[in-house]
Amino acid sequence: MKTVISLFPGHGFWHKPLFVLTALLLFVQCKKDTPEEINEEEVINRVTITLINSRNTPVVYTWNEGETIPTLSLTADEVYQASIAFFDASDPAEVENITEEVVEEADEHYVFFEVVSANLTIVSAGNDTVDSEGVSINVSTQWTAGAASSGVIRTYLVHEPTTKSGSTRNDLGGSSDVELDFPVEIQ
Repeated sequence: MKTVISLFPGHGFWHKPLFVLTALLLFVQCKKDTPEEINEEEVINRVTITLINSRNTPVVYTWNEGETIPTLSLTADEVYQASIAFFDASDPAEVENITEEVVEEADEHYVFFEVVSANLTIVSAGNDTVDSEGVSINVSTQWTAGAASSGVIRTYLVHEPTTKSGSTRNDLGGSSDVELDFPVEIQ
């Protein structure tokens, strides 16, 4: 003899349809939503500029948020290979190199150097990263120091520039992820 326990005694007719309806409602209620892509702005609180002179001697200048921006010391009539890097150093145990993301998203980024008063020329290096249009983004550059002078190198990481050509920051459009004035001394 088989014993059946029913939630609705005497109503065996409703048992199966009720079960099917409950299962159907649970299935419809449990559909998975496609998660929205969150594109958070990067935290950039450390910037390094590495300069390598003609004798292949590298010098690294580092700015950390909250610290004084270091003075870049250059030798007159010298050519330097330069690179710039951006970091999130919020957690000193896990410093994140944001430059990798800048390079991966080359179409959306551009490094702009504006030289004020110093006798210095900065151009894209032959090994610089280029965007999908073939335009260098200036993470690798060549610096040519002229006669002794001093001034400032205004350094910008431009996010989503409307153009990557111009002689001032305002010409480029977009927003600035980084804006730093590096003092420079050419001796």
